Amino acid sequence: MNERHGAHQRALAAAVEAVLRRLDAHASARPRAGTRTAPDAPTGEPATEHAGGSVSPPAPASGVPSFDALTVVVSCLGLSPFERDVLVLAAAAETAPTTGPRCAAACGDPARPHPTFALALAALDDPHWSALTPVGPLRRWRLIELDDETSPTTSRLRLDERILHFLVGVPYLDVRLHGLLRHRAPGQEELPPGHQDAAESIARAWSGADFDGPPHTELVGADRATRWDIAATAADRAGLALYTAAADDLPTEPAERDRLARLWQREAILLPAALLVEGGDRAGERRGTAEAFLAELPVPVIVSSDEPQPGGTARRERVTAHPLTPDEQLRLWTGALEGVVGIREQDVRDLVAQFSLPAHVIRSAGAAVRRAPEGDVKKLAWRAGLTEARMSLDELGRRIEPRAGWEDLVLADRQREALREAVAHVRRRATVYQEWGFEAVLRRGLGVTALFAGGSGTGKTLAAEVVAGELGVDLFVIDLSQIVSKYIGETEKNLRRVFDAAERGGALLLFDEADALFGKRSEVKDSHDRYANLEVSYLLMRMEAYRGLAILTTNMKQALDQAFMRRIRFIVDFPFPGVPERAEIWRRVIPEQTPSEALDPERLAQLTVAGGSIRNIALSAAFLAADEGSPLRMRHMLAAARTEYVKLERSLTPSEVRGWV
Repeated sequence: MNERHGAHQRALAAAVEAVLRRLDAHASARPRAGTRTAPDAPTGEPATEHAGGSVSPPAPASGVPSFDALTVVVSCLGLSPFERDVLVLAAAAETAPTTGPRCAAACGDPARPHPTFALALAALDDPHWSALTPVGPLRRWRLIELDDETSPTTSRLRLDERILHFLVGVPYLDVRLHGLLRHRAPGQEELPPGHQDAAESIARAWSGADFDGPPHTELVGADRATRWDIAATAADRAGLALYTAAADDLPTEPAERDRLARLWQREAILLPAALLVEGGDRAGERRGTAEAFLAELPVPVIVSSDEPQPGGTARRERVTAHPLTPDEQLRLWTGALEGVVGIREQDVRDLVAQFSLPAHVIRSAGAAVRRAPEGDVKKLAWRAGLTEARMSLDELGRRIEPRAGWEDLVLADRQREALREAVAHVRRRATVYQEWGFEAVLRRGLGVTALFAGGSGTGKTLAAEVVAGELGVDLFVIDLSQIVSKYIGETEKNLRRVFDAAERGGALLLFDEADALFGKRSEVKDSHDRYANLEVSYLLMRMEAYRGLAILTTNMKQALDQAFMRRIRFIVDFPFPGVPERAEIWRRVIPEQTPSEALDPERLAQLTVAGGSIRNIALSAAFLAADEGSPLRMRHMLAAARTEYVKLERSLTPSEVRGWV
C-alpha cells in the first residue's frame, strides 16, 4: 500500500512541477520595469519551447504509474487540459513549498503569493472562461473552492481537502457525508443460492448489459438486513463499495439536496461505490424527496424497501429477494448447528417447519446455542429461534409467555377436542402439505384459522395460552380495535406488518375484539361498507396463508357474517360456566400452599361470574387475608366479591352469598 501511495504522489509531483514551470516561463516573459528586452530564461531548469511558444511538460518521472489518481479525476469528472492544470496548480499550493513565490512572480504582485483564476488564464495553456463557471467541472464537483466568490478571477483558489488526499493516494468517504451514509461490507458467509441470483441480477443491471438508463435498481422483499447483504455482495462483484442511507434522512430543501447529490456522485466515482437508499416506514411521505435526489444520480443506486414502491416515475430494474426455501433453511440450520452434540436431523427439520428466519438470524440463533451452558440442546435451539423471531413482533402486540396447561382449562370435552385438533393441524402441517402432497391439490386456504366465541372472562385467552404452550410458540395478543383505521388502506397496512413479522416464528396470533372489524357487512350500502369488506377479506386471506395459528375472538358471534364464518376452520364456543364448572374453577384457582380455613367451593360457585372474575376475586381476597395475617376465609372472599361486582356494575344478591359468613 505504501508503494501505491508513493506512486500516486510521484505522479502528482511530476504534474505539479510541469505546471510550476509554466508559471516560471510566464514570469520570465513579463517585461521588466524600464526595459523592453526579451525576457530572460526563468530561474531553475530551462524551459523547453514548442510550437506556439508554450512550455511542454517534462517526460514522466521514473516510477510514475500510467493510471494514477490525477488521471482518474480528469477522465471520470470530465476535466479539460486547462481545467486539469488549474486543479494541479491548486494542488501545488498544498504540496510544493515554492509555489507561493513562483505565483507572486508570475502575476507580478508580491501580495498575491497564491493561485488565482486570473493567473491560470494568463499562464497556462488553452485557457477558457467556462472553467471559471459554477457549472464547470472544477466548481460543480467542488474540486476547488474560492475564498471570495464575489471576485472569482482574483480570489485565492483552494483545493478541496478530500481531493488533495485522493490525489496523493489516500481515499476515504468525504467527512461531510459521515452520519448520513454508512459503509456496508459484504458478509463473510456465502449467500443462499436464491439471494446470490438476486445479487447477480443487480450487478448485471449496473453493468448496463440488460438495462437502458441510469444504473438504478429496486430491491424488494425479505428483511432489511438481508437486502443489505444482497446489495453488498452485488457491489463487491461489481468492484464497488456499498454505502447506505435512509430516505427519511435526505434533505427536503432543493438546493441542499442538489449539493448532496453532486457530492455523492463525486464520491461514487472516486471511491468507487454504490449507494443503497432504504425506504423505511415513512417512504410514502418522503418518496418525492427520495425520487428527486435519485434523479440527479447517474451512478449505481439501489432503492431498498419491503414492498415495491408505487407511483415511481423512474425506470428501474426490480429485483426481488424471495424468502428462503425449506431446503435453503435446512442447509443453514445444519451449518449453524454443525458439531453441536445432541442435535438430530429430525430436530433440525422441526426447526425448519416452525421458523422462517433469514440467513443472518439462523446463524445468530446457532451461535446462541453454542454459547449456552449445557442443557437440552433441542430446547436451546428452539428457544433461540423464538428469541430471534419475536424481536420484530414485540412492538406490534402484547406477548404472553405460555405458562398454563390443559389442567388449568375448565372446558367441556367437545371444546377440548377442537383445541387439540387445531394443535394437530399446526404441528403436522409440513407433513401433510409438503410430504404427503396436499398442498399441490388444495392450493388455497392452507392456514389454520380459529374463532373463539364467548363472553368476557370465559377463558378464550387462557385457551389460546394453553394451545401456544402445547405448540412451544409465543402467544401475541393483537388488539384489532387498535389496528383498524378510518383511513383507507391503513388497516391493511397495519395487518400486513403484523403477519409479516409473525411469519418468522409462526407465533400464535390472537386477534382480540374481532367485532371491531367483522360484522354483517356483506351487503354493500355505501363506500364504508365496501372498504370494510375489503379489510375483512384481507385479514382472512392473510390468516389462511399464515404458517402458524391465527385466532379471532368475539363476544358477539351472532354479529359475524356467515360468509366470513365459512372461511374459518375451527369455531370454538366458550359458554358462560355453570355451577359445576364454576366450582371446579374455584378449586383450581387457589394454590395448595395457600393457608385457608373453611373455604367452600360449592358456595363460592353461587356467584354468577365467569372465570376471569373468579380469578380476580380469589387474588384480591388473598391480599386481604395476607394483610390481616390470617388464613384465607369466606369473609375475605365476600369483601373481594363486593369489590369485583362494583367493577362489573352489578349488585350481590342474597342468594349468591347465602351461608358464606
